[in-house]
Amino acid sequence: MKTDSKIIISIDKQFYSENDEIRIHVWFNHEFYTYATLTILSPAGITIDSAGLKTDTKTTETFAFTCGGPFMFENGCYTIRVQCENVISENMFEYYNSKNRLKPKL
Repeated sequence: MKTDSKIIISIDKQFYSENDEIRIHVWFNHEFYTYATLTILSPAGITIDSAGLKTDTKTTETFAFTCGGPFMFENGCYTIRVQCENVISENMFEYYNSKNRLKPKL
């Protein structure tokens, strides 16, 4: 996990299931001159969602989405990445969908 104190990412818990809402809070501890990009990556590195964020140091940006759907089919650790200019900060959460359990081979 990459952490740069210029961009702080927090989430309400570390484990999510199908249909759970995840709320991502981003605080900028540095004055940037461009918008930031928030990206959620699957365990395989595939982009699940992406959004532009304002980089105002006086407010916290909040991004929310519901876990699951056609792009979030893998169980495992997902990466939340916020990048602005040459600064990158990341946080991770684990997603588990019981429908995706591997069935034992007989």
